[in-house]
Amino acid sequence: MCDTIGFITPERALFAKNSDRSPNEPQVNEFYPAASHAKGMTLEATYIIIDQAEHTYALLLSRPTWMWGGEMGVNEHGVCIGNEAVFTKGKYAKNGLTGMDLLRLGLERGETAAEARDVIIRLLEEHGQGGNCGFDSKFYYDNAFLIMDRKDLFILETASRQWVYKQVERGSISNRLTIGTEGDGYSGSETVDFRKKHLEPLYTHFSGSAHRLAQTGACLARAENTKNMIDALRVHRQDVTDPLVQGSVGSTCMHAGGLVGDHTTASMVVKLDADIKVWLTGSSTPCISLFKPWLFGSPPAAPVFAKGDPMAEAYWYQHEAFHRKAIGRVLPSEFYEERDAFENDRIIAAKGLDEEAFWSLSKRAAEEESAFYSRWISRLTTPLLSKKAFLKYWQKKNQSLGTRPVIS
Repeated sequence: MCDTIGFITPERALFAKNSDRSPNEPQVNEFYPAASHAKGMTLEATYIIIDQAEHTYALLLSRPTWMWGGEMGVNEHGVCIGNEAVFTKGKYAKNGLTGMDLLRLGLERGETAAEARDVIIRLLEEHGQGGNCGFDSKFYYDNAFLIMDRKDLFILETASRQWVYKQVERGSISNRLTIGTEGDGYSGSETVDFRKKHLEPLYTHFSGSAHRLAQTGACLARAENTKNMIDALRVHRQDVTDPLVQGSVGSTCMHAGGLVGDHTTASMVVKLDADIKVWLTGSSTPCISLFKPWLFGSPPAAPVFAKGDPMAEAYWYQHEAFHRKAIGRVLPSEFYEERDAFENDRIIAAKGLDEEAFWSLSKRAAEEESAFYSRWISRLTTPLLSKKAFLKYWQKKNQSLGTRPVIS
């Protein structure tokens, strides 16, 4: 379960996404440099092997650690993509390219949003989509994508090898098909009501996507800047008064617990100026995480790591320690005030910096974040307020982590 939003105006373009997955599944932010490849080479995606492109663009990818593909990312040309599970009629394929594979391939091979869209469509038609995408349980689905650059934004929805896309200036997607007969392009030769033809109603309803799509749509209508997009990723349903003591599949900032199986495990905001400014949590639970800045193309600075750096996964687990200890408690208003001050100060400081100064800002943010959580974790001493079923859910999740260093 996930949500992605984006908008384009003459002055700015912004992208944002939450990745909602199994609470125990780490997700890392890795930078992949551009590369040239010999003709005839292949690549091994999550489940299948396909032909490699002769050149792949540099990209930042937010990737579940066991997958080849990613949940969200941006490439050197300012192409941003986020994907969502969608539930469709018919059987899901047991093999093929996953939605995350298609996302990464679009970023590696698309110089514009339109090119990335066409890459995904071509590979979808050629190889199909499929394969288990669950971390600790079987989970099959089809995919929707929000694809944008500084000038264009497309929503691409799929059902098996069928697809439809629509171009918009402000768009949000969740775990449901939304395009009917108003699409700008369809697989096949005729316009169809894609949503009516392919949407599976039961799983779509219980995904909570209707609530989340309404939330992101409301935020998107008034969004103007980076902070607005960060705030959009932190929205909870109105009936969720204390998000750390109850699960909510219907919240953009998703909290697992009880019957709710997914949790926001990573978050990203991208601002496409002349340069590419990225704001990342590198951790789960955006309402209690800090978004840190990174300038695309500068040296990796936490929470951005070089491809294959083992510290990327360690960073996610380290920050999960605070979340797990905070579960079942209500944090004081001072925590959220300090969180907002941390981010607002860095959003202001990031304006007009050259690459070296921006990298220094990123390094300081990581250091000050560490001090922030060291200070606050010692203050998590209030009584647990959650219901027993909620706490039991998280006790089982903690136990299944084994020796991972997140329980304190």
